[in-house]
Order: sequence, then C-alpha cells, then structure tokens
Amino acid sequence: MKTESIDTLEKHLRLQESLHGPNSVEVARVLCRLANVFLQNSQYGDAEMILRKAAECERKAVMRDSATMEEIKSMLEAVGAKKSELAGSADLESLKVSSDRIPAFTPAFEPLHAPKRNDPLDNAIADAQLQIHRLKQTAGHESLAVADAYTKLADLYCRKEMHDDMEPLLKESLRLRETICGENHLSVSTDLKNLGRLYFYKRQYEVAEPFFKRAMAIREAALGPYHSYVADVAELYAKMLRKTNRDQEAQVLEDLVVESRTKYGSDWEKFRLAGVKAMEAGNFLEAQAMWLAALDETSDFRFDDPRMVMTLENLAEVYWRRNKFDKAEPLCKQILQISESLLGPEHTDVALAANNLGLLCEKQGKHAEAAILFQQALAIGEKFLGADHPDVVNIRESHAKARYMAQRELEQKLEKGQGRWNRSGWWKVYQKDQH
Repeated sequence: MKTESIDTLEKHLRLQESLHGPNSVEVARVLCRLANVFLQNSQYGDAEMILRKAAECERKAVMRDSATMEEIKSMLEAVGAKKSELAGSADLESLKVSSDRIPAFTPAFEPLHAPKRNDPLDNAIADAQLQIHRLKQTAGHESLAVADAYTKLADLYCRKEMHDDMEPLLKESLRLRETICGENHLSVSTDLKNLGRLYFYKRQYEVAEPFFKRAMAIREAALGPYHSYVADVAELYAKMLRKTNRDQEAQVLEDLVVESRTKYGSDWEKFRLAGVKAMEAGNFLEAQAMWLAALDETSDFRFDDPRMVMTLENLAEVYWRRNKFDKAEPLCKQILQISESLLGPEHTDVALAANNLGLLCEKQGKHAEAAILFQQALAIGEKFLGADHPDVVNIRESHAKARYMAQRELEQKLEKGQGRWNRSGWWKVYQKDQH
C-alpha cells in the first residue's frame, strides 16, 4: 500500500477540524492515518504523540466510535512494542547530540521581558530556527556561529525524536566546520561523532562506520590514543562493530576504552562525575572539593582542551552558589581569555563568558568593570540574536544598571572631596616670579 503524504493528511486534518470540530471521530480517524505514516517511518515518538491526541479526540467526541478506539489502542500497543524493542536492544543507547559547548551559569532570576512559554521545547525550536535566520543575516551563511546553531537545533529535534530532521542539520554543520576550520580540526570530530551516532541509532551501520572511523582518527592525532575523548568515540564504534558481528575488531576498541579510563585521565573523570553528583544533591562544599581536585588534574592539559574550561566553569559555578564571588572571578577571567583566543572576539560563547564575569563584578560592587563586560556581551548579543531577544534585553538592563551605579559611585566620591584639584608648589614659585 502506498504511504500517504504527511502534507496531504495535515491538510485533510484541518478540513475535518473545520467541518466537524477539533474533538470528533472524523479528526481521530485522520490522526490515526497520520500516526500510521510516522510508524512506517520509524518515528515512534511522533506516532505515539499523535495517537494520544486521537484518543483524547475520541473520548471527547459527541458521537463515539468503538472501532476507531480499538484501532488507536492497537496502534499504541504496536508503538510501545517497537519502543521497548529499541530500548531492550543490546548496547543501543538513547540518541543524543554532542556539542562540546561550555555550559554557562546565569543569575537566579528570569529576564524581566522574557515571554511566557507554554511548551518549552516547541518554543525553543522556534527560537533556534529564528536564531539561525538572524545569524545568516549578520554573520553570513558560512560561519562557526551558524554551525553551532545547526547543532543546537539538531539537539532539540533529537529530544522530540524528529530524527529525519536532524540529519541535514548535522551534515551542514559538518560542512561548515570542515570549510572554516579544516577537515582535521578537533571540532570536526564532534560533528562526525553526531552523524555516526544518528546512523547507528537508525541501524544504518555501514553508513555510520566511516563517520566513527574519521572521528577517532582526528581525535587520536590531536589528543593521543588514550584520551577520554578518543575513548568516547571508540566505545560507540565498538558497539557498532558488535552489531555487524565483527567481534574481534570490537574487542580491540573495547580494550582501548578500558585502558584509557583506568590508566589515563580517569581521575579527572571520577572527580567530574562526583562533582556533578554533589551539585545535583545541593552539596556545594563537596562539589567544591571535587572540582578543585579536577582542576589539579588539568595541570597537564592543553589550554584548548575542553575539559579545562569545563572544570573552570563548574568550579566557578560552585563559588557563585556559595556567594564566593571573589574566588569565582579569576576563574571566569580565564574562561573569557580562553574563549576569545579559541573562538574569536565576536562569538556567542564569548558573550556568555563576558556576561558571567560581569555578574560577578556587579556582585562585588565593581560597577565600572561590570559595565564594560556587559557592553561587550551586549554588542555580541545584539549582532547575533537581535535587539529584542530576551537574553539581550536582560543584558541591556544589567548594563544600564551597572552604568548607573558606576556613575553614582563616581559622583559620591567627588562629593566627598576625593576628586578635589590641588595646586603644587610650582604655582607659588611662578606667582612670586611675576611680582
């Protein structure tokens, strides 16, 4: 039987809603047909969401149809069986997208003008799509900021199980990074890993393999064979080899993963996991101890190793939560310096780092320094996100407040006479010479 077009079914759905109302048997029947298309395309999350909507329509319908309800139940059972099959499949992990971006902490209050959002994930997708459009207008189509935005949108699609929509985004992100950074740049390996993992999840193992192989080769060349970032890809590659009955090749990679995690860099990973766990439990003193220990482990890391900035960022957040702003400040200064060096002065991550450091300066009463940092973040935010973006509005308010406080501070000093001008002894000598 020929698969029906999603566009055609959606048009038919809108027609039935206008003719019979949104809660009608007719609408429920079209929703079942639409869910069947998603089921045939292995988009089980979308199919389940539509079927539950169909069931709700059937329950609220004035004229109910037992046959339609039975069909919905049967299809829901089929979706559940497919999802259980995937979840129970050996070594098949849930799909996710890696960005290797630095997490940023923000003040514990919402932007004053942030719009209310009823569906956070759908709104986040709409925001990400708008951001890509704005970035193309401001930074141009060929930029790393656009590549990052594609990866972010792919991650949001992943959470909604819109796997087919992820593929073109990840491919375009890879193309941009290869063009701008070079085919063997470390950041390219993350895009390769994401594509490999997507095809692995879709059971397209032959397609996935060259992506895993290239990602491993790039990371080994840049970081050495036993780095934890190499082990991350090797672990996925080994799972794929097991799926294709290449057990001997898989065992070689699994041994590499074990050696990497037991002999090389394992202490940093242990401290990281312990620090994250302590933070989630609200035990900030323990988290501080773990991240300080992790910081000691970074002494041999290169400054561009992502683990370095991750450690600084998390330790700074611990100090932020403990109101130890003076201790967090030098860490955030280092993060800003690294970000500017690696990403350039106009990257959105640089804006985040400048904003975080501005927040810390503001907390310590360093209003003039805070104003300069907020101005830096504001200029980048307005360029890439637009003047009306909620985050930009928030930074603009912080900037205005810091400028106002810095001006008041200066005026108070002048009022106290700290800015009085005094003449030197040379003035008196000159006056005598005139007489």
